[in-house]
Amino acid sequence: MTAGVLSHISSEEERERRYQVLRGAMEAGGVDVLVVCSRGDEFMRGRVQYVSDIFQWAGWGMVVLPLKGEPTFISDPLWGLARPPLVNWIQNLVTTQTPGREINSIVHDLGIANATVGIAGLADITTAAHFQEMQESGPGIEFVDATDLFDDVRAIKSEEEIANLYQTSAILKRVFRALEAEMRPGVLELDVLAEAHRLVRQLGCLDGIAQMARSPFTAYTFGTNGVIDKDDIIAIDLEWAGPSGYWVELHRTYSFKKPTSQVQRYWDSRVESFAAAVDAMRVGASSNDVLGAVNTVYAKYNQTAEGVVNYTAHGIGLDSLEPPWVPGKERTIEANMIINLHPGIRFDDPAEAKAVGGISLSDNVLVTADGPVRMTDQTDEWIVLDS
Repeated sequence: MTAGVLSHISSEEERERRYQVLRGAMEAGGVDVLVVCSRGDEFMRGRVQYVSDIFQWAGWGMVVLPLKGEPTFISDPLWGLARPPLVNWIQNLVTTQTPGREINSIVHDLGIANATVGIAGLADITTAAHFQEMQESGPGIEFVDATDLFDDVRAIKSEEEIANLYQTSAILKRVFRALEAEMRPGVLELDVLAEAHRLVRQLGCLDGIAQMARSPFTAYTFGTNGVIDKDDIIAIDLEWAGPSGYWVELHRTYSFKKPTSQVQRYWDSRVESFAAAVDAMRVGASSNDVLGAVNTVYAKYNQTAEGVVNYTAHGIGLDSLEPPWVPGKERTIEANMIINLHPGIRFDDPAEAKAVGGISLSDNVLVTADGPVRMTDQTDEWIVLDS
């Protein structure tokens, strides 16, 4: 039987780096044991993946990382322990229906008196039942929220992580290019997006979505049995974790004819606002400065994002959404942060929304000491296809 790799395995140097930085943050924050909580979806599985390389497709999972000593992976019986041994970061593997009791037992065995246990995920995904069980099972243990402690560490990407993100960008760029041959009048939306799924999986991507919207725009869907027409504007969104588990979200816009003057003006505004937002991502700036940069361009085109709460930008890595969230979870921008950008906009005219509402841009942006760097495309192109 031919041997294969089930999931990405980070280098030993990268593993040691992550543990060292996390333990430094724990020590500075007075945390004796860190419990990293995850959930098996693209928004929350990355936390456990960051400290174990264990790809968790479903259920909940936890990694218990002491300040000193060996870590333990605790698994939901739904997902089990068949896969974690293939990664080999963590030797202590447990599956249980009572993780709170297991955590108490681990802390007890460490012999830490009056331990402070930080929970990464307490602010957003740790279940009330699990937290109650932790408290009831561990009298004398102080449980504190360590979500920001953890997320602030993983927001700063290493060179190995940056290379992983570039790999995902290269794969999706290749897929988009291949899809140009699939889009022509008479083809079903489903067939185009099925080809997208086939290609990304064939190229090693772990999980993600392929979506499409066509004019008149209402919403992005996962592909209907609607037939592509020669007068359509076609917007495609690919959001995928590459072979390493690192995500990128990319948008492309296509047509079979040159855009109308209305559409061209809107496209120009999207390109200009996107460039302004990229330029705002500089070391020492607030992540919210991205909103100010976008709004300046919007004012020029009589557009607005006032009242829009969906994200214009957000961190990205092993989870498809990490801090900062813009708007929502502000951070000071630091070197080696990677932020996915897709500026939000509000339409007050329903007719305008149907004409141009699906047209957007998205890409990962790497923050460097010398300024921001787009990780996939350096320019934005409206693609006119042969019909």
